[in-house]
Amino acid sequence: MSEPPSKFHVAICGGGIGGLTLAFALSKSPDISIDVYEAASEFTEIGAGISLSWRTRQVLKSLGLEEDVIRLVPFRPGEDRVPSVQYRKADQPDGLAMGTTYSRGKLMTLHRAEFHEVLLNRLSSRCRTSPSKRLESYVQQPGAPIMLHFQDGSTATCDILIGADGLKSAVRKTMFQDAATLAESQHQNADAAELRNLIKPRFSGFFCYRTLIPAARLSSISPQHRAISSPVQYLGENRHVVAYPISRGRFVNFVAFEFHPHEEGTHYDGPWVADEDPSYVQGLFKGWEKEVGEIVQCLSDLKITRWVVNVMPTLPYYAFGNVAILGDAAHAMTPFQGAGAGQAIEDAAILAALLSNELATETTVPQVLEIYSRVRQPLATEVARRSRLNGDYVQLRSLAEPDHNDISSSARLQRIVKQIQDNFEWVYQTDWDADLQRATSLLQAELST
Repeated sequence: MSEPPSKFHVAICGGGIGGLTLAFALSKSPDISIDVYEAASEFTEIGAGISLSWRTRQVLKSLGLEEDVIRLVPFRPGEDRVPSVQYRKADQPDGLAMGTTYSRGKLMTLHRAEFHEVLLNRLSSRCRTSPSKRLESYVQQPGAPIMLHFQDGSTATCDILIGADGLKSAVRKTMFQDAATLAESQHQNADAAELRNLIKPRFSGFFCYRTLIPAARLSSISPQHRAISSPVQYLGENRHVVAYPISRGRFVNFVAFEFHPHEEGTHYDGPWVADEDPSYVQGLFKGWEKEVGEIVQCLSDLKITRWVVNVMPTLPYYAFGNVAILGDAAHAMTPFQGAGAGQAIEDAAILAALLSNELATETTVPQVLEIYSRVRQPLATEVARRSRLNGDYVQLRSLAEPDHNDISSSARLQRIVKQIQDNFEWVYQTDWDADLQRATSLLQAELST
């Protein structure tokens, strides 16, 4: 049986979690053809651990992916409010318990590559994937297909282009250059300059150091170490450690952060990802409490990767004409809401729902993408803001309090955890279905006349 003709052809640049989630969701529509172009030589994920909250689970459930992901963890997450992450003030020989945040349903922590594999395995055969295709730029002209230009000299065309190509997004770069050129043609030179200024990411001031520790190694040193069984954060001024189990308990995901406050907001010109000497990371936590010492003892012969944590300035919109961006390309943020992947998944789910709607046609695509941007931009911006606030809290830098001279006071430490909890409450108190309904209602209201 032949498939129906495509109403439009979607090209997705970027084969990470956001891009593949979109490809999977769009491939449920038999009248949409899809190409996914990945810059790397194979479709894979870099990085290690990932956490998925209750809200992200609701999105995955709506897409039919929740059960696949639950199989990656050694428990079935529920709906009740349960303890989530333990926090300790650890930059001293005798650590202090600060408190515990709570989540709706147990927080799912898993290996990013395992989740990525789930998405790859669920792609329809109608979704074509092309590795080693790094986009250089595109040309969008009225009444003509979008022309894609790749760094290998090849070209391709599409009706709709989605940039899921991360912080260094070529789609974002061209999109905002086009928007700036249009502004200049309308004698809006100040607006054009600001649009161009938004293209390049900014350094958050944070370096992070990542590796996976075999759980058996940590257990041999400390059989009851809390990081073997549950997420824990060890805090100190301008540095902290995050550790939690992944891969059904086979590994402990280790992430250490080092903050350089005076560099926040600058442009980091060095390599964004590089190997780091384990001894350097161990030295960052010399004199910290015993539990941290036991963790960093495990690092000696492991491959440590240093990541520069860059973020995007707040973009005014995520779509221009027949082009849109999602995930880190649109709103890369600090990781202190644990929401980067979740926000990319939400982008993809909203975008797929709108493009799959019968009101989405070749002529209405710009309006459809504008509705996607209008729904997603405010929420992603707010999540990024809360993540930035949590960055201050976990570095113990929120000192504008009456007892700021006593950083170790029990009341102050408890307040910090409460502030972190307050910034996470949107995850459990907001309704993903309501956002999806709002998007589809806007589509109906504006395009059904």
